[in-house]
Amino acid sequence: MPYVKFNGILKEIIEQYPNIDVMSFLQDSLQVPLDKAEELAARIEKEYGLKGTIKPELNLQRVILDKPKKPEVSQRISSYPWESLSGKEFERFIKWLLEELGYEVYPEKYAADSSVGFIVLKDAEKIEIHAIMCPKNSVVPNSRVLKVQQTKSINGCQRAIILTTAYFSPKPIADAQKLNLELWDRDILDAKITKVRKNAELEVQSCFPPYKGSLLDSVLRLEDTGEFTLESRTDEKYDLHLPGVKFPLLTFEIRAGEVSKCVFRIKFNEPVGEFEGEALIWCDRTNDRFGPDGAEAYSLITGYLEQFVE
Repeated sequence: MPYVKFNGILKEIIEQYPNIDVMSFLQDSLQVPLDKAEELAARIEKEYGLKGTIKPELNLQRVILDKPKKPEVSQRISSYPWESLSGKEFERFIKWLLEELGYEVYPEKYAADSSVGFIVLKDAEKIEIHAIMCPKNSVVPNSRVLKVQQTKSINGCQRAIILTTAYFSPKPIADAQKLNLELWDRDILDAKITKVRKNAELEVQSCFPPYKGSLLDSVLRLEDTGEFTLESRTDEKYDLHLPGVKFPLLTFEIRAGEVSKCVFRIKFNEPVGEFEGEALIWCDRTNDRFGPDGAEAYSLITGYLEQFVE
């Protein structure tokens, strides 16, 4: 490698110490394999006394990062446990999130070092997505922005979005604005996830009529949604079904004008008999009623039924 280039990189490492992951920075800047970058980082650490700058936990992720100059921004609590995801789980989650946000994701991914790359389509516009998973107390360097600007044209995209589970330092933010690149940091990702969750909640809630009158009145109105059917049995018992599905989701019994028994009939994702299911409401031999009633019971019933609504 040219001596001048390496000398410049070495100078940058020393200037940014200790706010830099030496191994990852070398791998990105010199475009060398992981083992070579690790060996070179160890030599630099030994020669210049940069103790503690090589972080094995980041080696596995192969993410090119600097530590933030303002650690306080990393103390914000995320709505999603990014740190618990494997690389493959992160990839699947980002694909799901993009689809929920209305992006059509191409089947093929494009090559992206230490990250996940997607090509998506939205409103007839072809967009490159560059997703980087990294610790929340890290900042994505400017080299990422410049690299995506190059690959955007290669992949024939009109624009690009770089998203990360951490934050961007001021330089890439400024350059992204000049290059018309969109940046989604950890906070923006949280906002996108919250939006998707709220939309999902609204869709589910629209399937269930609000609680009104009594528990019996509200449960009987579930059939009006078209999502469920009620089958009347003897002794004032009813089974609630999905249309066209033989086995019931729940069974309830009416006594003296109120729900005296309610049993969930799906247990561990398997249908079970009336006496093996989870009883939400029940009566003992002396006809004493146990379990919640009214709006509380209806909320638990609809919460259980949510899993069966598409």
